[in-house]
Amino acid sequence: MTKKPIYKTAVGLEYDTQGAAAPTVSAKGEFLSADEIVKIAQRYGVPVIERPSLAKALLPLEVEEQIPEDLFEAVAVVLQEVDKVAK
Repeated sequence: MTKKPIYKTAVGLEYDTQGAAAPTVSAKGEFLSADEIVKIAQRYGVPVIERPSLAKALLPLEVEEQIPEDLFEAVAVVLQEVDKVAK
């Protein structure tokens, strides 16, 4: 029997390339909430990229809050991965 992964932290990102200055947090949660966020993302075909340290760094942000400048590079790398997976 294969055990499903349990996510300790999940953070959803949203980026409106037409006008937003930076990506924003669209969802966040820990433990059971994190698992639900991942399940919902998978159900709707949203790519899930595992970066535990980045998720932990983004967790203190509020939903709809823009990511801070010091995390731009790390988030850009994740968004590039998402773009590759989505194609």
